[in-house]
Formats: sequence, C-alpha cells, structure tokens
Amino acid sequence: MTVTATWTKPGPGTWELDSSHAGPAPGPIQRDLYERCIDRGMTDGLALFGAPLRTMHCRFVNGKFYRRLVPLIGGDSDRKAPPAAALWLATRVHPAFRRAEKRAEESFETKRWRAELARWESEWKPDLVKANLRFTDVDVAALDDAALADHLCELHEHLVESTALHFRLHVSDMGPLGDLMVKLEDWGLHRDDTFRALVAASPATREPRAQLRAIAGALRAAGVDPTTITSLGDVRAEPAASAALDEYLRFHGWRLTTGYDIEDRVLLELPDVIVASIRGAREAVVDDAEAALASVEALRDRVPAAHRADFDDAVEDARLSYGLRDENGPLTYEWPAGLLRRALLEADRRIDAPVFELTLDEVASMLRGETGPSTEEIAARAAERRRWATLDAPARLGPEEAPPPVSAMPPNLARITRVVLTVVGSLEADEGLAPLHGMGIGTETYVGTARVVHDAVEALATMEPGDIVVAEYTAPTYNSVLSMAGAIVTEQGGLLCHAAVIARELGIPAVIGATDAMSLIPDGARIEVDPTNGRVTILS
Repeated sequence: MTVTATWTKPGPGTWELDSSHAGPAPGPIQRDLYERCIDRGMTDGLALFGAPLRTMHCRFVNGKFYRRLVPLIGGDSDRKAPPAAALWLATRVHPAFRRAEKRAEESFETKRWRAELARWESEWKPDLVKANLRFTDVDVAALDDAALADHLCELHEHLVESTALHFRLHVSDMGPLGDLMVKLEDWGLHRDDTFRALVAASPATREPRAQLRAIAGALRAAGVDPTTITSLGDVRAEPAASAALDEYLRFHGWRLTTGYDIEDRVLLELPDVIVASIRGAREAVVDDAEAALASVEALRDRVPAAHRADFDDAVEDARLSYGLRDENGPLTYEWPAGLLRRALLEADRRIDAPVFELTLDEVASMLRGETGPSTEEIAARAAERRRWATLDAPARLGPEEAPPPVSAMPPNLARITRVVLTVVGSLEADEGLAPLHGMGIGTETYVGTARVVHDAVEALATMEPGDIVVAEYTAPTYNSVLSMAGAIVTEQGGLLCHAAVIARELGIPAVIGATDAMSLIPDGARIEVDPTNGRVTILS
C-alpha cells in the first residue's frame, strides 16, 4: 500500500531535502534542536564574514529535514530574484549590501577564519572538552528524579549552545575549502580535485586510531595478540590495556556513532564495534606526511604557473580549516548529544512514557512529578512518526531556483557567494547522474564482494576483510568497519561528507553519491569500484 502525504513548503523560497543529517523520522527533541540551532549558528557565522545571506533556515516537513539559504535582502517573501541589472545596482547602493561587501573584503584580507580557528584552539575546544567531561563524569543512575531533571535541562542547554557554535564554525571550517574549490575551477580543474590537497589533513579522524593502537599495544606487551580477542572482557583481563580502554572510552564512549539523532546509539552501546576496532588497530603507525606532500604537489603541477603561489596559500588555509571541521562535530555535537541520550535513557526507566516521543520540557516535568501528555497523545505522535518513516520525500519544495548571477555582484560578495554555493552543493550527491555513477575518490580500481548494509552493526555482522561497504551514507561508527574494507560505495553524500573524509584519510577507493546504489547492487554481488571514472559496475 502506497502511503501519501501533502508536501507543503514551510515558508517562502525553495527548500532542499537534506537526507544525510537526519533520520527518516526524528523525534521532537531532535527536530527542535536543529530548527533552533542551525538558524542561530549560521546567522552568526555568515554575518561575521559578510556573506550576502542572512542565515540558513531548517524545517521539518512530514518528519523530513529541509533547508533553505535565506538571502540578505528579500528573504521573507516569494518574490523572484532580481535580474542581473537590478542586482548590480542593489549590491552597490543598498546599505546592507555595501556593509556586506566591506565585511567580505576585510574577511578575505585578514583571513578572519584564522581568528576563529585560533579561538577554537585557545578557548572553545578546551571549554567544550572540560564541559563534556564534567557531564560524562555524572553518575545519572545515582541522581534522584528532581536532580536528573535538572541534569537533563542543564545538559540540553549546553547542547543547544554547542550545536549553535557547531554551525557558526561551519562557515570558518568549510569556507576555505569552498574557496579552494572555486579557485581550482577557475584554473581549469574540477572541484572534486580538492580532496587531493587534503590528504592527512584530518587529525580528528586519525586521533582515535592512535588511542586504539595504544590499547592493542598494551595487549601485545602483555603477550596477547589483539586479533584474537573476542570481547571487552579479554581487554579488561590485562590491567594496562584496561586502563588504556578506560581512557579511550572516557573521551569517545558516549559519542553518537550510528547517526546524528539522539535515538541513535553511542559507542558504548556497541561493544562489538569497539572490539573490532581494537582487533583492526595496526601496530605500525603509517607516516602519511610524504603521501600528503606528493598528492599536493601533483595537484599543484596542474595549476597554471602564474597561480601557484595563490594555490599554496589556499591549500594551507584549507588544510588548517579541514582539521577544525573534523574536530568540530565530535566535540560540539556528537559527544554532548550522546550524553543527552544517556540521561534520557535513564529517564525512560523512571517515567511511564517513551521519552523519545516527548519534548525535553515534558521529560523534565514528568520527572518532577508533573502531568505529561496523555497516553493517547503519545501514541498518536508515535504513529505519526512511523508514518513519516515510510514516506518518500521530494528533493525540493518550491520552484527550482537558478543560482544568483554572481557576475553582477561586487568582487568580494561574488567570491563569498560562490564559496557558499559550492560548499552547500558539496554536502550532497550531484543530481542527474547515471545509475551507479558518483564522485570518485582514489586512483585504483577495486573489485570485491558487495556488502549492502544499513548501519555499522549490520556491517560488522556480515563483512569480511576486503569486502566493499555499500551503504546509503556512513556515520562515525563505520570507521572501524571501513578500516578493513576494500572500497566504499554510498548512495548519498558529496565531497565533504563523512564517507568522503574517511576514504581520503584511509586511502580507500570510493564512489560517493552513486545513484541508486542501494536498490541496484545486490548484497553479495561481485562489483568493480572505479574511482577514476566515478563508476560502479556489477560483475556477477
């Protein structure tokens, strides 16, 4: 039976579906968090850099996540974008545009993103780690109901602030990447070539592997082959390895790993994933600095000689910012969101209602002994979410919009507009590609067995070393699975998605955003992954 729904756009303008950052039917806490924090964070970040955009609005329609870039002027109506001549005049006469042009010019001249990066290192990151550890060390089971309610509210407020910061920082951590993409296109290259300049630029991706190697090393020192362990109990049996495991889990155990929804599981709920990660930790540390240098030099050779100094400068900024991008999410969102999940699960054991169907205020009120929504209302909410999960959402709500004519803008507004549009376009797969075609990462073609999976737990249960992971998209929990994969194929995602990052950092061939991969590739089929041509071929 086909389930139908009315898809009404949630405001003026055109709204694009984002299928990579929310599940098929998120709960009320998740929806409220996204709608509050993305708008606020993007407003702060875009204003800081003088973009001709006011913010990014995010809304849920039938449980599906839609986003819309809001122009600086006229964003609250459905009026069509002005023609190029009118835009040329407006961007030079209107005070808001003139201020934005001056701000953008200052941002590029002073490299304002570096000030944000410096503040991240000196202030935001240490404060986040300190706060996250303080919440981590709370024994939620030992709190009485009123104290648990207070803890939930305090933790949720921390998550709101850190999530808003997450999206503010996305302007700084992704802007230089977009700027490099734009420049490469201007120099006759393709924006996808950007990944060649980012090899080994992700310390946050590599740091957990170093801790896992420490655990494996402690096992070896105790005479235990890490590849033979079958449970965390095997690790706990060796004191030094147990201590290293505790340190790793204190910083990583409560991070969301199977997705971005508070209903998704944290690492500590996936002991088999932890065991597989330790078993897969390599003894030798691979020095990839030389590979990174060679990759950048190969790309540099393709840049016109007159622009190579500019290329060097842009690559330096992109690599610095890329490191911030991959530290940003785990500390601002995945860790505190995972801690909120822990507290909600404790609340779920105490109140007579499923917490993931409630708002945060409702959970806290019920813990304090106040009346919550009726059983019938909660059941209706749950039924609606189940219906949402069955819906196929349209990719766009509203008319297709042509990109603004940047050639009509002053130089700095034109530059930053191109950067923003390029970055947003790089988060999702390209539209209109032939079946099983997408963005290729790597240079070596790989042939192997396809494992079509829906989450990392399923992958761990079915994969053998060298198999090809075929998934709709990947989340951080796939890291241990991908470390033993021969190649990666995803149906969703673009140049800046998680799967693209991991493939690049681990040197795994991949085709990202391969059209219809989940429906066309049979589990167990022998397939060829050709990253050079961005193509997947089913062989048998």
